[in-house]
Amino acid sequence: MAGTGTAHLRDDKALLRVENLVVEFPARDGKKVHAVSGISLDILPGETMGLVGESGCGKSTTGRAILQLPPPTAGSVQLDGIELTELSGEPLRRLRPRMQMIFQDPISSLNPRRRVRDIVAEGLDIWKIGDKASRQAKVAEVLETVGIDPANAGRRPHEFSGGQCQRISIARAVVTDPKLIICDEPVSALDVSVQAQIINLLQDMKA
Repeated sequence: MAGTGTAHLRDDKALLRVENLVVEFPARDGKKVHAVSGISLDILPGETMGLVGESGCGKSTTGRAILQLPPPTAGSVQLDGIELTELSGEPLRRLRPRMQMIFQDPISSLNPRRRVRDIVAEGLDIWKIGDKASRQAKVAEVLETVGIDPANAGRRPHEFSGGQCQRISIARAVVTDPKLIICDEPVSALDVSVQAQIINLLQDMKA
């Protein structure tokens, strides 16, 4: 995926500002694969942006690089004015609740051995957000918001349909109240009949 420079970036205070993002991977014979070349974009609070392109053009790589998963080869990524590419270890870890990702395949992105309530609560547990009672209440709240009955939170992922698993993935992503959510083709692995439901859910939650 190739960029078009930074001239289009706005002067407004952006939630996310990416400049000249470059991602390269090592290949055989000492060569490099240029997965992302000079991407620049900005997103204001409350705004939605979509990256469109053919399969393999670098859309997912761009999203992961923005979240530093892994960090890009070059370029600038600022979230709320904080330069993410200059952070690592604990400083970067402390920012993770503010930025989350919803993955393409809901089944493989959920730990099959864990119960749904533990999957959704993971971010709250890791970053020690609230006490046990408030975490349980928050998990129940977000599950209800995405259309999953909290009474079923003791079940495991294989007991849910693909669409329900994606709803669980969304609950896991939003439970920490992130400022930025990157969706990696969140409906492409779902039946057409379910795709509109998930898209509408994301729109409703944004509002």
